[in-house]
Amino acid sequence: MPEYCFFKRGAQIAALERTDAEKTAQLARDGWEKLFEEVHATDAKSALARLADMRKEEITTEYAFTTGSVFSSIVTAILK
Repeated sequence: MPEYCFFKRGAQIAALERTDAEKTAQLARDGWEKLFEEVHATDAKSALARLADMRKEEITTEYAFTTGSVFSSIVTAILK
């Protein structure tokens, strides 16, 4: 299964096979920003879907951490 890397420009995200140096260089010249995430997938569409899942998981985790710490702070304040 090939490894894909991601590039972003504005709201657009492109997935390229990591071994495709020519297209990677072209996107960099055209002003695309390389994202740090890389995934193994069968095709570019699956890679983009996996990236969306990863970002959704990050948001869910951040939300759970934030609400958990806020809840524990409120409980601590009430119990004092």
